[in-house]
Amino acid sequence: MSDSNNITVLNPGLYKNLLAQVESIYRHSNELSFKTRARYYEATKRFCKFLADNFRLQNFKNVEDRHFKAYVEHLKDNNSAATIQSDLSGIRYFHRKSGSKNRLSKNDKLSLPKRATGVKDHSWLKTEIDNMRQLAIEQGRQDVVIAIDFAHEFGLRLEEICTLRVEYLMSALKTGQLVIKGKGGQTRAIDLSAKQRSIITKYLDYARCSGRYPRDYLISESEKDGIKREKRSLQNWMSYNRKSFIVENREDLSEDGKKKRTETISWHGLRHTYAQRTYAEALEERPKKARKIVSENLGHHRTEVTRIYLADKPKKK
Repeated sequence: MSDSNNITVLNPGLYKNLLAQVESIYRHSNELSFKTRARYYEATKRFCKFLADNFRLQNFKNVEDRHFKAYVEHLKDNNSAATIQSDLSGIRYFHRKSGSKNRLSKNDKLSLPKRATGVKDHSWLKTEIDNMRQLAIEQGRQDVVIAIDFAHEFGLRLEEICTLRVEYLMSALKTGQLVIKGKGGQTRAIDLSAKQRSIITKYLDYARCSGRYPRDYLISESEKDGIKREKRSLQNWMSYNRKSFIVENREDLSEDGKKKRTETISWHGLRHTYAQRTYAEALEERPKKARKIVSENLGHHRTEVTRIYLADKPKKK
């Protein structure tokens, strides 16, 4: 199911039920400006989707702090500090208006990200990527190798990699664009380079050899909870093996013009690596649109988020 804003929902019945409760509050509340209420409403709609898909919650009044904290972690994946704080204010507003007696954590208890000016460089070093790939090959973890390629070469989120279907890759070779259904159900099209075409061709061969059909996922199993299990497996693999390929004292190996590197690495950091490489390439060919190209390929709606990924130091005035 997709709502009027193209939000793809896995549990439409639960989502509609939650949304009806939120809409009722929205219609009968007028203590805020129309613009603020509308912004809070849209933020809470996205929260309702998360609740329906991840907790199968039926009553908005029953939202607990554990649901709220889980959503905060979800938001941290790809939103600026300002956006997260605004969304949380909206959710708290509707939660309070629902009459719930459950208390939601305040911002100072949620370890929210800092403003962009203090963000470090999350990108990976080439040595780390090469070592990670080699370890995955040695362990026979083809799903990890595939995840590395689609995160590093296409800038996909882990969730997007786990939901890649074979038919999406087949279509990409025909059209020259890989269409991704991303965060919030939003779609984006990535124009394929020669290297990306080669990668897709390689993994279509892998899919055929492993007996996968067009509607099958590339790495996730198709049965219930297959996507969640695959994502968890990839995250666990990273947690268990990170120390084997991370470069020691990596925070001291920052590039000229870039902010200081983070002390650790994550799957999401491969998106940062992709962003920086793609931006550098776009500057050569289309300098005026370079940031916009990267932003669209990453599925960002605000360039302020993309600036965090690029990790450029502020220029001195």
